[in-house]
Amino acid sequence: MDILNLIVGLFMIGIGFLVKSAPELIAGYNTMPKDKKKNVDIEGLSTFMRNGLIIIGLSIIIGYYLFKWIGFTMIANSMILIVTLVGVTIWL
Repeated sequence: MDILNLIVGLFMIGIGFLVKSAPELIAGYNTMPKDKKKNVDIEGLSTFMRNGLIIIGLSIIIGYYLFKWIGFTMIANSMILIVTLVGVTIWL
């Protein structure tokens, strides 16, 4: 489980940086008509997405090792699910 949590956390962080430099990766933005794209603050949206994905990735990694260190292995093994569901719910 150590490697899986680390890989998923780093993947989320990597996607966060990638979304900032390539905002076409944001769901719905690349298929949006050009006249509607003018109404979107893509700089703000990509920054918001980057910050959210980095926070979720760091929370997965830090939370896993923290709960494992405390001795709550059941919670530690569920960090990907917990952080993703709670993080997405709170962030959006």
